Amino acid sequence: MRQDTVYLLGGVQFMSQVDSGRPSDVDDLVTVPLRDVTRELTIRYIGTILGLVPLIPQTDWRWLVNSRIDLRTFNEIS
Repeated sequence: MRQDTVYLLGGVQFMSQVDSGRPSDVDDLVTVPLRDVTRELTIRYIGTILGLVPLIPQTDWRWLVNSRIDLRTFNEIS
């Protein structure tokens, strides 16, 4: 490894989907819980990260995926 090399990395936390990713009948959103085996961050090169996933907290370990916003606008603002 050269000392003058800069690596652009990001921490990623993987999640699974509830009900195979089918939206809920109540709010029409997909629920994702934090998996026990992935409570750690995985380090990835930021060029492989497509964007942020907007999550709405449901409980301490479950979130709703907010699919009702324009992701291009969200990524430009954040």
